[in-house]
Amino acid sequence: MNSERYFYRFEVAYDGSNYHGWLDNYEVQTVQGVIKESAQILADQVVRVEGSSRTDKGVHALQHMIRIEIDKDLDPEYFLNSLQGITPYDIEIISCERTTKDWHPRFHAVAKRYLYRIWNGPRRSLFGSDTSWWIRSQLDVDSMNEVAQCFVGKHDFASFRTRSKDEPEDSVRTIHEFRVQRNGDHVLIQVVGNGFLYRMVRNLTGTLVEVGRGMKEASEVPKILAAQDRTAAGMAAPPEGLFLAEVSYDPDNIPRCRDEDSLFKH
Repeated sequence: MNSERYFYRFEVAYDGSNYHGWLDNYEVQTVQGVIKESAQILADQVVRVEGSSRTDKGVHALQHMIRIEIDKDLDPEYFLNSLQGITPYDIEIISCERTTKDWHPRFHAVAKRYLYRIWNGPRRSLFGSDTSWWIRSQLDVDSMNEVAQCFVGKHDFASFRTRSKDEPEDSVRTIHEFRVQRNGDHVLIQVVGNGFLYRMVRNLTGTLVEVGRGMKEASEVPKILAAQDRTAAGMAAPPEGLFLAEVSYDPDNIPRCRDEDSLFKH
């Protein structure tokens, strides 16, 4: 048996509608599990797959960086093309290159950009129900965007975390940019930060939507942030509108919120 290990860095995207999240789980279908199974077929061995984020059931990704570890020296182009050929239609294998054991897709990330899509029209979007949250009542996007700015900077986001046994106690994170914008019936929420707590983006989105619906006053939100109490904040937004959009490993190249027409170009 070959004792030497080889490491490959992949960029992938996926529609999470048919998956119970990223993390491998033998009882249900997950994105990590499907990629792992596909790679094991190619390598004819047990492989190790690490990811840049642990997305929940129904959450999507436009850019999810992963590392695959095997004991075979495969040509990256061959590995890429072969993996593209056997993964399901809702997982896209975008690129592959060699890396080392010293690079970890999650722990070495310096910033991530998430986006959340809302369909804010009188009728449900027939072809967007799996990738957006339908809210019929008109949202006050200007108020939502104004309130979002109170989250920018370094704060304790305990009010917007859902407790998880796998997470560290520290709930301080830095938000670099937060934007809420409308284009017709589409409302897009984008947030860039150095890291995110479990369900933090969905919890932040839920509170912003309550402001947009007039259920919460804008003046309440800074108090909710300061309370460091999850029960003080709004409900969690449903998972289907959330996308992991971008992951950066370069502190000199922090992602920025994009204009609406370029959100799905990568």
